[in-house]
Amino acid sequence: MWLRREFHRLAALPAGHNAMSEFNPRENYFALLAVPQSYEVSQSDLTRSYRELQREAHPDRFAGASEREHLRAVQHSSQINEAYETLISPTRRAAYLLKLAGVDSDMSSTTFQDPEFLMQQMQLREELSELQDAKDPEAALDAFYRDLEAAATKQKAIFSTSYTQKQFDEALASYAKLQFLEKLRSEAELKESELLDY
Repeated sequence: MWLRREFHRLAALPAGHNAMSEFNPRENYFALLAVPQSYEVSQSDLTRSYRELQREAHPDRFAGASEREHLRAVQHSSQINEAYETLISPTRRAAYLLKLAGVDSDMSSTTFQDPEFLMQQMQLREELSELQDAKDPEAALDAFYRDLEAAATKQKAIFSTSYTQKQFDEALASYAKLQFLEKLRSEAELKESELLDY
């Protein structure tokens, strides 16, 4: 399917077209990577498109070009990297979709009002703090990551549905929860390296 879309896109380009002539620093990341603008994104399509674009735009291909063309290649390659890193991450993809919808996703001063999530948050924090005293730290970590993944999967589904139905307040609340869960995962990874001496 992706190959068919890409074939039609390339076939529609004028003769002598150069991938660099399309460079637009403000281009929508979904359009740039030729994937539908949706929270549900095929990671394989995203990765395939990213690799293809990087092959076309890689600055090494423009080593013999003018300084201006080489600079544009560097900028385009950087934009492709940023687009891919944004869309491959469920949390960053959610923030980007909110931004495209005109919703401010700055959650720096957010407090959660959802009692169920607050309880889950406390439970996960408690699990994390008890890891160092566990008889089997690896098994405890595995259980913690499973709980964390289950919580994240639920929030991703809520975000996807809310965003699709343009219920941006709900989508924003789910995004904030995803941010919290992602931060907790980072803390767990640090603790994991301490516990298992990585």
